Amino acid sequence: MTNVEFVTRSHVGMMRARNEDVVGVDVRRGWAVLADGMGGYRGGEIAARIAVDTVQRSLAESFMPGWSVEEAGDALTRAVERANAEIHQAGQRNADLALMGSTVVAAAVLERGEVVCVHVGDSRAYLLHQGVLRQLTRDHTVVQEQVDAGLLSADDARMSNSRGMLTRGLGVASVAEVDIDLIGMEPGDILLLCSDGLTDMLADDEIRGALITGDALDQAADALVAGANRRGGRDNVSVVLARMVV
Repeated sequence: MTNVEFVTRSHVGMMRARNEDVVGVDVRRGWAVLADGMGGYRGGEIAARIAVDTVQRSLAESFMPGWSVEEAGDALTRAVERANAEIHQAGQRNADLALMGSTVVAAAVLERGEVVCVHVGDSRAYLLHQGVLRQLTRDHTVVQEQVDAGLLSADDARMSNSRGMLTRGLGVASVAEVDIDLIGMEPGDILLLCSDGLTDMLADDEIRGALITGDALDQAADALVAGANRRGGRDNVSVVLARMVV
């Protein structure tokens, strides 16, 4: 297994009563998953927990040492599809949970340094490589569609009142459309998974600033959460940081 160190942080923020973000990591097998729940009293918290638990369980069942990019991608996609079905069925069984749903972003770091990433919704993945921060995922939101159409700038999108309106989410339909990306990761690179509680509060340059300091991963993770909360902490904020080490 590639030598990867992981750090996670999840904070309720400054304005919410409950934390509806959930994170999970399997350090030994090299994957991480983050979910941001939504919908009704406790519904978001439940949906996010189902998402993370189902993805982790499904990946554990599929895992093979030395699995290929294709095998990992298939396993991640199936895991997210299973999570979608679990959330959707739970909402159908319980009227109090009928409106619940969740985002998800999950990534597996393979032995040769490839990273396979899947996502649904607006939880994001970034890669810091040689000081340059690149967003790997594309938000499934109304605002992102407006940015793509040239109707909004990226800065305006971050401040838009519509930024949380998803065009895709887990549990909202019987079938989920999952996006998948493949990137390379080198020693010293940092992979970031995060909920929108971070990216709504901090611009990409500010996120980069917290990651390039050379501090230990736990200090960088603390700096990201603290920065989001200093800006108002309007939502729960969660991060997963992963770094390849020699």
